Amino acid sequence: MGDKSELNSSEFKHGWAKVNNINLHYVEAGTNSSKPVILLHGFPQSWLTWRYVIPHLMKEHLVIAVDLRGYGDSDKPAGTKGYDKSTMASDIHELIKHLNLENVTLVGHDRGARVARRFALDYPDKVAGIGLIDILPMEYLYDKLTASEAAKKYWHWTFHLVPDLPEALIQGKEEIYLEFLFRRAPGLLSLLKSDGSWEDYLRVWKQPETYRAALSDYRATHEVDLPQYRAENAAGKLLKTPTFLLWGENGNLAGQPVLDIWKEAALDVQGKQLGNCGHYVPEEQPEPVSEYILKFIRENQRG
Repeated sequence: MGDKSELNSSEFKHGWAKVNNINLHYVEAGTNSSKPVILLHGFPQSWLTWRYVIPHLMKEHLVIAVDLRGYGDSDKPAGTKGYDKSTMASDIHELIKHLNLENVTLVGHDRGARVARRFALDYPDKVAGIGLIDILPMEYLYDKLTASEAAKKYWHWTFHLVPDLPEALIQGKEEIYLEFLFRRAPGLLSLLKSDGSWEDYLRVWKQPETYRAALSDYRATHEVDLPQYRAENAAGKLLKTPTFLLWGENGNLAGQPVLDIWKEAALDVQGKQLGNCGHYVPEEQPEPVSEYILKFIRENQRG
């Protein structure tokens, strides 16, 4: 790792698609379209999260790494409308139609994993399997964690909900805030600054519409997504799509019975903890992430 050529590879083709009245930016690589893979990043990142995973996957699959609405070089509508996970999942559904893809495996990290989960619930016949990296069900986090756990691991979930204050504190301090987030994973910031991805993350993050959109993402989760999941859980609605989970031994999920927690929300789950890894799993451990994705697709889509 640490090679800037990964970011500028001629095999990474940039594209834009008009979906739900916004422009989504994505990167495409690989040629095998029979079992395509769509990759969704988390906060505060972009498609670059997957820069070291894509080269492994593209040898066997068509790979599409998307900038979610509000992130990267995709459009960033103002306000919280549209940042609920059903709308963000609809963006991906429209992109899939735009690209004429079928038999898709959808893999998300962090916020992207939340979009992937919602996609599988809203469009179960459009996805062959999903991967959820380093997340627990949002309703579990809001309803089951102790106050001390939430304050230590998920403080930003609450901070981002406060009206106006986060915008005021981040403005002019964008680089400080971004560095703080990435320093949660030892060595990651050095990697980002060595391979050129830090400059691109910071370029986007310094745009006021970007951090405002990220805040809207979290606010919509609390205002729209959380009540929806609570209602669906009360009605017994479970995720039926084959699902794999990956999480870091040093991340927020460390010490949690991750598989058992997800079995309360999903019928078909597998997965494992990755060693020497924090929250930013695809960047910290791209090789085992890639290997697991490939193995999952082979086993889940035989023939």
